[in-house]
Amino acid sequence: MKGAQFHITGMTMAITNMEAMLAFYSGLFNIEFELREMYGSKLYAGKWGAFDLLFCPATLAGITARQNRHQFDIVIPDIEQLIDQATTLGGKAMGPITEDENALNVGIYDPDGNSILFKQLRE
Repeated sequence: MKGAQFHITGMTMAITNMEAMLAFYSGLFNIEFELREMYGSKLYAGKWGAFDLLFCPATLAGITARQNRHQFDIVIPDIEQLIDQATTLGGKAMGPITEDENALNVGIYDPDGNSILFKQLRE
C-alpha cells in the first residue's frame, strides 16, 4: 500500500495472570481498565496513550505461547524510578541497565513474562 498512512489504534493482549497484569499496567502506565463481559468471559479495556488496550484471557483467545511475540520500546524520564516501580508492581528486570550513544536501557518482564524495553534518552 504505497503511500498509505498507518497508525496503531488498538491492541489486544492475551493474558494468563489477569489480576497481576491489571495491577502492573494500571500502576506503571496509569491505565484505567473497565470490565467488559464478552463471549462468556471477563475482558478488561483501557486507554494506553492514544490507543485502546484490551486484556483478553489467554484461554479464551486460544493462546498457549510461553513467551511474548512482541516487545514494546518505551521512552521514560527516569530509568531508576521506573525499575523500582515496575519491580514493586510485579515486574522483573531482565538484566542490568545498559548504555548506548542515545540512551540508558533496561528490559523488564511484566507479570505474564512479556518483555518491555525502557529507554531514558540522553539529553
